[in-house]
Amino acid sequence: MKPISIFRIINLFIFAFLMAPLLIVIVTSFSNTAYLTFPPEGFTLKWYEYVLSDGRYFEPLMNSLLVAAIATIVSLIIGTMVSIAVVRYRFKLKGAVNSLFLAPLIVPSLLLGIGLLMFFSKLGITDAYVRLTAAHCVLTVPYVVRSVVASLGRINPSIEEASRILGASPIKTIFLVTLPLIKPALIAGGFFAFIISFDELVVGLFLTSSSVTTLPLLIYSDIQFNLNPSISAISSLLILGTIIIGVIGMRFIDKKDLY
Repeated sequence: MKPISIFRIINLFIFAFLMAPLLIVIVTSFSNTAYLTFPPEGFTLKWYEYVLSDGRYFEPLMNSLLVAAIATIVSLIIGTMVSIAVVRYRFKLKGAVNSLFLAPLIVPSLLLGIGLLMFFSKLGITDAYVRLTAAHCVLTVPYVVRSVVASLGRINPSIEEASRILGASPIKTIFLVTLPLIKPALIAGGFFAFIISFDELVVGLFLTSSSVTTLPLLIYSDIQFNLNPSISAISSLLILGTIIIGVIGMRFIDKKDLY
């Protein structure tokens, strides 16, 4: 019998540490009490029934999905163009451009939210959807850039050069050669962009309005004023949805792109 590696034990503890909060949230969603408690007292599905039947969650969910979908599409377009320019072309301030689009990864969300609030106020932009979508694009573009830049760096430029030599224009080469080759990176970047946008709370606190509420903002409000297991129930459904989307995306990449 092979001895268990110390690194496997460490990895197991790290995995358990990361998964424990999620498991606690899922377990408490089945509590029969009217307040959050762990370990739960009794077993019931009424909180899931409440979440799925209560209309107060529907509009915030649709708002979050709409903003996340638009932010993901815009981030994929902008992030892909920036990545191709940075990896495939030479120009002045190339490093500065790359750093600029990665800067939101290291800037605290609190400072970013305050700065964007002042920026939009100065421009007179008051529409909450526009402000949220633009802010989420700022947050999600770096994830697309990181994924696509890494993928482009592994692709031999001679493949694209061969396409242009055979008569394809630069635009046609990008759509027919480059994009299919980096499809796994686009899927990964789009997945991260969607999840980051859908889950964003801090920036939303500064840029939303009383008429537009996203799901994370509603959950945050409930934690302050209505703390009961329904919060765990909606959070558990979000965890399940994230896992399903991730599994589907990984299987799609494995079957279509890696083999």
